[in-house]
Parts: sequence; C-alpha cells; structure tokens
Amino acid sequence: MRDQEVVALVGPNGAGKTTALRCITGEVPLTGGEVEYNGKDISGTAVQDVVALGISCSPEGRNVFGNLTVYENLRMGGFLVKDRALIAERIDWIFSLFPRLAERRSQLAESLSGGEQQMLAIGRAVMSCPSLLLLDEPSLGVAPVIVDAIYEKIVEISKAAAAVLVVEQNVGLALDIASRAYVMESGEIHHSGPSADLLSDSYILDTYLGVK
Repeated sequence: MRDQEVVALVGPNGAGKTTALRCITGEVPLTGGEVEYNGKDISGTAVQDVVALGISCSPEGRNVFGNLTVYENLRMGGFLVKDRALIAERIDWIFSLFPRLAERRSQLAESLSGGEQQMLAIGRAVMSCPSLLLLDEPSLGVAPVIVDAIYEKIVEISKAAAAVLVVEQNVGLALDIASRAYVMESGEIHHSGPSADLLSDSYILDTYLGVK
C-alpha cells in the first residue's frame, strides 16, 4: 500500500475478510502463503511485535475496555509509545478528530453509544502511531449519520497519519473512499482494481457484493 491511501477489502459475509486481517495482525496462524510488510515476511510474528512494526487494528465489534474511561482506553492504545509528550500530542489530535470523545474523556467506555465506541476503537488504534491502520467493519452497529462522520475522519487519518485497509459490509461506502479494492469470496481474491471500476461493474456488484 502507498502512503495516504485507503484500500478496501470487500465481499459477502463469510468470505474470509476478518480472518485475513487477523492473519496480518498475527492473531490467526497462516495455513499457507505469507504476510509481507515493507518487503519483509512477517508471517508468524507475535501480535505485540506486529504493532511495534507499525500495524494497528480496530477490530470488528470494537472491543473497547468497558471498565476504563475514554482517556484510559486511549492510553492503553499507546502502551508501546515511550515518549510522554508524543502520547499527549496524539491524544489531543484524536480529541480534535472526534470531539465527542473529548467531551466524554472521563466516562467509562461501556457508557458510550455504539458510534462513540467505534470512534474510540479507531482512536485507540492510532495511538500507537501506525503506518498501516486496519479497520474491520467500522460501520457495523452504528447509526448512518454517525457512519458518515466516521468515514470522513478515516479519510483524514489516511492523509495525516497512516495508510488504511478497511474491511466493510457497506460496499458502496467503502468503495467511495478507497482508491482501489479487492473482492474476496471463499477465502480467495476474485477481483481487484480501482474502486471506480468495481462500482461501475454491474456483474461484480451483483455476483460478489450483492448490490443490485
């Protein structure tokens, strides 16, 4: 992936998209092939070491620490960052991206709405200063008006901080912000290309993405 790029990985439910992300992060062992990052084979690398390499993930279902505050969740995301000034700077930047989080910095994460928890999960993921940010279903369980706002911020993050690989059930939304995309089915990539081309291909939309 190129700097400041958003790439989408899309496909029907059960296609293997989330598993692909978990293979990248080291949560799921590979059964074949390899994961290459910056020209290096990182297959089998431990999760914490993958983060240290510059890859961070906001998982499906958000998985925020419900018994910790918004601020504490963000600090947890930056556990590998030793520079206190950088941590403070990063938190301020996240609060500027998501003002709702700033307003709720002292609230427990479990008290937040689904959309606010999604903002927090993304913010926590960027606390480690990644060069590649993986986002798994960022629109899942989030009100449409909040989804639009979150996607605007994803574009901002890609321009300012990290390349983004997004897995998304909302195909149109993902392809709208991505420069290119991969279509996965049954664990294999069946099509790839510029997002605009995929969006205009009625056969691909109908056959692989369920969009009429």
